[in-house]
Amino acid sequence: MSTPPLNPALAVKVEALDDDAQEFFQERTAIRQHDAGMARADAEAAAWADTLRYLEQRGAGTNTP
Repeated sequence: MSTPPLNPALAVKVEALDDDAQEFFQERTAIRQHDAGMARADAEAAAWADTLRYLEQRGAGTNTP
């Protein structure tokens, strides 16, 4: 993983994800920061919500960290 999330609890959750989900999280964070102009912490929180939906769609559902 490139840069860990600012929130230590979120960093632990992201670190527990597989490589694809980590990449999804990082991409969503970057898009929200750079394209939408969001603060990093806000971008990470929104990206985490996106990542949970992504995992549900992949069938990970209740097994998410």
